[in-house]
Amino acid sequence: MRFIMYAAGISERLKLHAPNGIKGLIDFEGTKLMQYQLNWMASFKPDSIVIVLGMEHERIRDEFGEKHNGVTINYTYNKNYNTKRNMLSLWAARKYCDCDTLFTTSDLLCHPDDIKIFMNADYDNKILIDSSPSLFSDPDPVKTSIENGKVTRTLKEIDSQGVSGIAIGVYMFSKSAISDLLETINDDIKRSDDDKSLYYSVDSILHKHDVMPVYCKKKEWFDIDTPDELKMARIYMREHISEYM
Repeated sequence: MRFIMYAAGISERLKLHAPNGIKGLIDFEGTKLMQYQLNWMASFKPDSIVIVLGMEHERIRDEFGEKHNGVTINYTYNKNYNTKRNMLSLWAARKYCDCDTLFTTSDLLCHPDDIKIFMNADYDNKILIDSSPSLFSDPDPVKTSIENGKVTRTLKEIDSQGVSGIAIGVYMFSKSAISDLLETINDDIKRSDDDKSLYYSVDSILHKHDVMPVYCKKKEWFDIDTPDELKMARIYMREHISEYM
């Protein structure tokens, strides 16, 4: 089992708040944002953690080094980090995708209880989902459709009547499914159709693999992209920091 974290984004909307434009190094109650991700990742003892960086993100490597809580950290680079969307971050980490693989982003704060629920769910392929209807009309999150207990679509552009939940940003796929995902990305690269978000690639393999929803119970999570989201996350963490340590 291997865990991959994307940290190659340029944090354009948070450049006034992020050290050198690196969102993952924003301080939350004395802890860097990325460290919360690294803490829960390391607690599940993967073979390694892979962090995908942009070429200007060496400060992340300097900050976290080669191990975290006894788990090896490998680094790889997305050379298109500032010109294309994050589909190519998984492609940049493809040599590490030779086993069951979890991937997530460096800017997601998710309650540890929901991470445990996700990790303990006995499915080969799974996506962590918030089923709160209040989120379904928001244009920003990745929507999911679920039929007969399986995820059938992962897109932002799903009609509101077809939305069953929000994919908050934690995915896990078997070796076979991750191989098909990379093949799909490779095909898009060959067609010069590679300026995409990764959820398009995930959507394209759902007909080939049974991908199961795992539902958040706490539903306390933040995908931190804007100053307002950063402010809300800071307020939340001041009140809940002990639950994350």
